[in-house]
Formats: sequence, structure tokens, C-alpha cells
Amino acid sequence: MTDIPNEIIAECSPEIIELTDALRLLIRQTIPSAKELMYRGWKGIGYHHPESGYFCALFPRAEQVNLGFEWGVDLPDPDNLLQGTGKRLRYVVLTPGQTIPEAAIRQLLLIAAGEYDAMN
Repeated sequence: MTDIPNEIIAECSPEIIELTDALRLLIRQTIPSAKELMYRGWKGIGYHHPESGYFCALFPRAEQVNLGFEWGVDLPDPDNLLQGTGKRLRYVVLTPGQTIPEAAIRQLLLIAAGEYDAMN
């Protein structure tokens, strides 16, 4: 992983930093070709796929970390993880101490990055 998000998480609690790092690792393991970028204005960490472009971002906040999917409205969500009511953006909201639903998030990541069909 890169040091890019240090500026984003510098003021976060140790629990939020730990959760953010766990999600960063999950994203990198699931989509190894993803490029990690810092969004200073949004205080987020974005991920770009070499072929499909931007597919998700992490937004560490005071009490939670939001895993945002730009086209989340189009993602299948059998585990009902996605929240939001906007035209296209959806989030998975995670809090410290919560078990990360890794299998469900991996599937969302693969579909969002356009790699799901290659895996099946």
C-alpha cells in the first residue's frame, strides 16, 4: 500500500485508521491492479481500475468509514449493504468493532471494477 492517504487519516481516531487500513487491504487484495489516489477536497481515498476507471472510494469519518460506489445504484446487493438515496452513489457504512462482510464487499468491488465476469 502507498502512503498517499496519510493526510486523509491523520486526524482520525486509531479505530478509524485501523478500519480504513483493513478496507484498503481488502480493496488491494481484491483488485490488485487498482491505483490508489487521494481526494483532498472530499477527504477520501479513491480507486481507479486501469480499464474501467474510478470504481470506489473510502471516506474515513469521525465515527465510521464509508465505502462509496459511484454507480452503486446499479450494483446487485443481495446482502443489503448499500445505503443512500441519490441518483447513482451508494455507500457501505462500516464502524469500528464491526465485522467486515468481506465476501459481500469483494463481490461489490469486482462488479464495480468490471472484473466480476472474469472471475466466473
